[in-house]
Amino acid sequence: MEVKKAYYITFGCKTNFYDTELIKSNLQRIGIIETDNLKDADYIIINSCAVTQKAERDSRHALHKALKEKKDNAKVIFTGCVAKLKKLNLADFEGSINEVLKFFNIENPENSIIYDYKSRTRATLKVQEGCDFICSYCAIRIARGKSKSKEIEKVFKEMEILNQRGFKEVMITGIQVGDWGKEWKLNLAYLLRNLCEKFPNFRFRLSSILPLHITDELIDLYLKYPKNLMPHFHISLQSASNKILKDMKRPYTIEIYKKIVDKILNKIENVSIGTDIIVGFPTETDKDFLETYNFCKEFPFSYIHVFEYSPREGTPAYYLKPVVPNRIIKERVKALFELSKIKKLEYMKKFLNKKLEVLFENYKNNYWIGTSNNYLKVKVQSNENLKNEIFDVFIEKLENDYLIGRIWNFILIHMPT
Repeated sequence: MEVKKAYYITFGCKTNFYDTELIKSNLQRIGIIETDNLKDADYIIINSCAVTQKAERDSRHALHKALKEKKDNAKVIFTGCVAKLKKLNLADFEGSINEVLKFFNIENPENSIIYDYKSRTRATLKVQEGCDFICSYCAIRIARGKSKSKEIEKVFKEMEILNQRGFKEVMITGIQVGDWGKEWKLNLAYLLRNLCEKFPNFRFRLSSILPLHITDELIDLYLKYPKNLMPHFHISLQSASNKILKDMKRPYTIEIYKKIVDKILNKIENVSIGTDIIVGFPTETDKDFLETYNFCKEFPFSYIHVFEYSPREGTPAYYLKPVVPNRIIKERVKALFELSKIKKLEYMKKFLNKKLEVLFENYKNNYWIGTSNNYLKVKVQSNENLKNEIFDVFIEKLENDYLIGRIWNFILIHMPT
């Protein structure tokens, strides 16, 4: 019997990549293996993204390319946020992740988990789906539906598989990961506490989170489990202008944001704080942008992800006026992008002649490359196989986006007595 093959294309966030792994793992269990050749595939599965116009355009382009280049009788399957928002009627099948699993006759798709992973260092575990907030620019909440948490027993089951596969670090993710557990009057701190207790040898890292989801209880967990909970938060800001935050319908003010993040900075040593900024939101004046720029300049962010505002049809912001001219948006993006490079460099310099705990992932150009507990890229030279190993690294210099150092254990061994 001929083995069926599937080719996968994924756009967007870590949640999307988790969903693709979910499909891949379940199809492998019924004998459909992965291929890296589109023209050799019996199924081409495209997991789309609609967070921006560009992401949607790229997703559509991949769909058209697959339809053009596929072999005869191959089926193209289109899923993800674009498929949920718009029926394109181009692919052989279009639908949600669960609907794709049903297409392949996977029983109880809503209870499916990932049974295997290709990577062996850092994994992603989705614990929550959907969003109950009403941000005026966002179409993802329309595509993903209302917030829904994964039962803790299912989370534990997937963690057991990750443990068996030899993983060392897990990214806990969701569309609004901070909403986990609210159906049962539980919270994210409850989940993380249980994960740290049940899986004490793992490093856990949170994906993007809203400031309102960061409680004193959550911060205190990072002090109680410093070896398990990585000192890294990605806390979306989007704008430092209260007027724009109100127009965006974000559930906080800049004062609330600063108060919450200051608590983290004051309690957690060497913590990395990253953020997102949307530039060119309708009604954003020069004054509004300057407020955002100056706040980002003064606040100790370790990096800033900068996005041009992308109008999404069907959202309230799509109809807002006045629209910021594209030329001005480009100028503002460039200014913030340059500032982000400065902030990242400033943060990296803090760790020269200091130790960082690093999980090594791959070997390239005579260097082992890994990720520190506070989310910095670190390189060392070593003849040992460091893949999937955690070591303290003494940082000696900075080169482009990397910190370069030596493994602390090896330094101690070779120190003169």
